Amino acid sequence: MKNRAGPCAGAVGGLLAGVTVAGLLGGCAALPPAEPVSEKLDPDTATTITVLTRPIELLSQTNRSKQTDPFAYIAPFETNRMGARDLFLWVSTPQAQGQLIQPQVLCNGQPLSLQPLYPGTGAVAANAVPGDNVAAGSMPNAPAKLDLAKLNLSRAPYDSPVPWSTQWYFRLPADSLKCLADAEGISLEARAADGAEEQFTTAGRKNLASLDAFSRR
Repeated sequence: MKNRAGPCAGAVGGLLAGVTVAGLLGGCAALPPAEPVSEKLDPDTATTITVLTRPIELLSQTNRSKQTDPFAYIAPFETNRMGARDLFLWVSTPQAQGQLIQPQVLCNGQPLSLQPLYPGTGAVAANAVPGDNVAAGSMPNAPAKLDLAKLNLSRAPYDSPVPWSTQWYFRLPADSLKCLADAEGISLEARAADGAEEQFTTAGRKNLASLDAFSRR
């Protein structure tokens, strides 16, 4: 039997499909932007962690053929376990080889005051290598592998950007957080993927707005 639908049927179907697609697109466009700061619960330690939804991305200032990852990242986080709050700074460098050297964060061109996790010597014994979670200690050239349980965490607050990136942890004083929140530019003197010295930077209030939101949470 021949299809008896009129010649407008296809047009009507197309119109309905168009309306449906437009409606879906309209619904997507109406979704609110993601909040710059979020909270999550570590189920294994009952610790609430306040984090940036997206870490601050810093771009390498050197163009080298061996440079396989031109990005570094920083982000504050706060732990809250039964009302006891602690503030930290997470720093991710793309170093994949070479001796680990503690990175230096610059806020508006000036060194940012950060505190080591373990100010005393001998607090942690295992030497760190590229790709580890690393505890910043009192000796910048002798970093140690971090046991996240010492921060009341069972997992890292931020995902590693690449498998070989090194994750550094510092205590973050309130004055240093304020500097980051008000900064026009942030730089990181660290090691690149090939182990060479490198500087990573970002600038502009738009790129750093989430730090201000974190400080006002």
